[in-house]
Amino acid sequence: MSYLFFLIVGIAGLYFGSGYVVDSAKVLAEKLNISQTLIGLTVISIGTSIPEIMTNLFSGLKVKAGANAAGIAIGTNLGSDITQITFILGFTALFGTMYATKKLLRRDGLMVLLSIILVFIVGFTGSNVSYSEGVLLLIIYFVYLYYVSKDEKFISKVMGQINNKDEKQDKYYFDDIILMILGIAILIFASHLVVDSALKLSELWGVAQSFIGVMIIGVGTALPELSTAIRAIFKKAGNISIGTLIGSNITDPMLSLPIGAIAAGSIGLNFDKNLLFFDIPFWFIVSMIALLLFRKDMKIGKEKKIEGLLLIGLYILFVFIKFRFFLH
Repeated sequence: MSYLFFLIVGIAGLYFGSGYVVDSAKVLAEKLNISQTLIGLTVISIGTSIPEIMTNLFSGLKVKAGANAAGIAIGTNLGSDITQITFILGFTALFGTMYATKKLLRRDGLMVLLSIILVFIVGFTGSNVSYSEGVLLLIIYFVYLYYVSKDEKFISKVMGQINNKDEKQDKYYFDDIILMILGIAILIFASHLVVDSALKLSELWGVAQSFIGVMIIGVGTALPELSTAIRAIFKKAGNISIGTLIGSNITDPMLSLPIGAIAAGSIGLNFDKNLLFFDIPFWFIVSMIALLLFRKDMKIGKEKKIEGLLLIGLYILFVFIKFRFFLH
């Protein structure tokens, strides 16, 4: 059971390490006068996705070295995103209200659905995510980031804030950067621990890697999004919550997964058929439901607890089906 202990320690390291990264990134973004929604969509969603990014990176390197770790990489992404868009979104909605805008739903909501479709296509064609497909997904993601930053006037806001800063702020920027570096160092160590322990457990238990990736690592790596969303709700910053959850559902498939595929080199990341034909369609359907819930009143929250309970119920259904039909 030592491998299970190391896996739990690794997931805890991912949680606390990403916490340092997210908190420091959030402070820096606020100092640079970036909007809450933009912070959630970019800075925090990327920060909270670092556990997935690092897990994919180390899994890809393991694949390149000859180990079969593709199921962990892909399963982690899918498990994290499904957990976020169902359980975490629903759970957060029970405690506060998250408001969406037409722009958020039109621009970023559609990007979530497009990301899911693209992952399905690259997995379906050849049953793996190749090096070149990883590069293509990464390019699309950076084009999206450029469009969002331009749409939100990100560059002009940041440059204006930097030009107006005083010497006292330099120390604050330095402290935040050091904290971010510390968090990244913890994440690197924890990711290595998680991947190695998960590989050993899949062998010992006779359970598919993709199952461990979806149901254990995926849930563990979604903890930063859960804590960030809950903290934001209690601080009356619901825009950060929804921005983070939608942003992570774009970042994971379009940044984390491509990094894993690129790290795997010419081998790529092989797709388990159950992930391709069950998990991804389920992810697409629940994402559609979540976006439609927002589209009705441009908000979701404790005023209508049935909406949050519906999303939690969908997650429970997902867990039941995975354990009932896809355990091995």
